[in-house]
Amino acid sequence: MFWSKEYIVERLSKIPRTLEDISIEVFDGVPPTNDFLQKAGFSRENCTDASCVCIDSPTNVEQASTEKGFLYPYVDGSVLNEFAIQSAQYQFMLPYKVLDNNISKEYRIFQPEELKTKFPAAYKQLMEIRQQSENEKHELVSADYRFENESFLRYINTPKIIVTSNFRLHASYDPTGKHVFANGVGVVLGDPTLYHYITAVLNSSIAMAFPEIWSREGVQHTSNLSSQMLKRFPVKFPKKEITETIISTIARYLIYLNSQKQMAKAYAIPGYQKLIDFYKRISDLLILDTYITNDLDPMLLEILSENITASDGGFEYSDDINLLIGLQEIKKNILSSQDFGKCRFSSEFTNILATLKNSTVW
Repeated sequence: MFWSKEYIVERLSKIPRTLEDISIEVFDGVPPTNDFLQKAGFSRENCTDASCVCIDSPTNVEQASTEKGFLYPYVDGSVLNEFAIQSAQYQFMLPYKVLDNNISKEYRIFQPEELKTKFPAAYKQLMEIRQQSENEKHELVSADYRFENESFLRYINTPKIIVTSNFRLHASYDPTGKHVFANGVGVVLGDPTLYHYITAVLNSSIAMAFPEIWSREGVQHTSNLSSQMLKRFPVKFPKKEITETIISTIARYLIYLNSQKQMAKAYAIPGYQKLIDFYKRISDLLILDTYITNDLDPMLLEILSENITASDGGFEYSDDINLLIGLQEIKKNILSSQDFGKCRFSSEFTNILATLKNSTVW
């Protein structure tokens, strides 16, 4: 049969399980309109080494060591973040104390006297801004710097997927959950073993077709991604556990490669993009087969399972250049396998690939 783009989108939209079903929470990032906090920065006389952020007007100022208690790395929604998080050069101030280590955190705002004692540079800056914004000077109160919507604070320091939208979805896994993000959506999963698989799916060609689903269902009323929209994302798991394992392992490869590629700009180390394209293509094929066809050549799956492996531990966050060499060898072994050239796609599968590619979805 001929698979039109419309029919493919219809098939995807009928998948009953959604991202909301497997998540503890899908939530929007830091609210973009917090004028008082966005203007907060530290004066150079109190600082020594880094930067503090204001979303709309970042100020290159240095960070005092005593102020690190509530400064968090910041992810700019306009920056492409695929698999590996690319933090902005700034940090974001959250004058709140996280109280526990549960998945969903309790928190409380620092009161002015506590700020004055523990974070004097921040207190001084907040006082200066407060005085500039009012005709009459008065004492600082917590309401001056409290976030109107604090819900995102529940998942500070909780592992999550951060999803941004810049022409298409880009998903990155934040294993520590320390990043603050705007114009994006955070996803906290119920099963932590699924993070790499779901990150791969959100970065796949399947996700590129998802805006069609939003449009058909009348969900997409704005060009900005929202948590309500992403909750509707269809989720399907492979019938074979080995397929899910391979996809998850490739996602770990891609976290390493994308993070190393960001660092390699300063060192001119070649080879990252070719490897990224190779492994992402394999992941895409497996995900597409999982979502739509379930008839991928078993020989290909066997070749992949023999070669795509991962040791325990967080190798994807290593700076070891030898891992790049290892991933190059895995690619070489796959392509040089005697049976690799014998692998065949069914005509139906080939038709789906062609349809997606020609419809600018692939």
